Amino acid sequence: MKKNIIKIAALLLCICLLFTGCDSLGTFIGIESEEIEYDIENGEATVITVPNKATITEIVIPDEVEGVPVTKIADFSVVNLEYVNKISIGKNVKEIGTWALENNQHVTEITVSKENENFCDVDGVLFTKDMKTLLFYPLAKDLQDTKDANGNDIQISQYTIPDGVETISTKAFYKCGKITKVVIPDSVKRIEEKAFFRCGSITELTLSQKVEFIGKDAFGYCSGISEINIPDTIKQIDVYAFYNCTSLLTINVDAKESDIKLGDKWYPTQNGLAINDLKINWEK
Repeated sequence: MKKNIIKIAALLLCICLLFTGCDSLGTFIGIESEEIEYDIENGEATVITVPNKATITEIVIPDEVEGVPVTKIADFSVVNLEYVNKISIGKNVKEIGTWALENNQHVTEITVSKENENFCDVDGVLFTKDMKTLLFYPLAKDLQDTKDANGNDIQISQYTIPDGVETISTKAFYKCGKITKVVIPDSVKRIEEKAFFRCGSITELTLSQKVEFIGKDAFGYCSGISEINIPDTIKQIDVYAFYNCTSLLTINVDAKESDIKLGDKWYPTQNGLAINDLKINWEK
């Protein structure tokens, strides 16, 4: 494997035209060339590290580098960015790791080249090209200023998943701590591992009426949910699916317990310990 550190020239030209009450016509802001690190092997490039600097507000994954296509974004390569608000993905990317784009708290949109045959974006949310799998939701998307019950300034968001999506992928909403409501269409059949992990502000969540699978830690630490209804289509709920959902005291399951493959402690616990007030109502 040949490791190359390639300098990708990124020039941000921002022209600000102020129409009313302005003293100047505009301001130009330039960003210097920065480094993205790649592995190049067998004629294809993999993104393995991007810079985390205050001067960079957009990460652009190019179509090519050193004459070879950029085809993969590796796990942990575009993560924990403190300043970036947009991630753009080129036309040749065909693989994105499940940990590739996590915990970027200020990202408002992820865009994909329209020529990409594997992925697409809708309103800044990343999907597979066929729109059957929701891959990554930008953590700062559509934030609205409001106040909490104590009068403190907070930001919140809500999201409706498009109809036709069948899978909410692993870590799709991982650490999306400001989202309060997610509408899941009845087309969704699978909610995968850690899909809503640490979405502690969610208070409104209605499962798809066709959901069949809920993965490990899918709703871990979703402490704002108080009740949930699981339809009779459910076939499997994995271990710790509702771990530390300490407010979730009522679960209604429209199926028989014996008909579902249940992982160890799939139900709400508090740090793995039983919650005394929990009620699980099974179909009789």
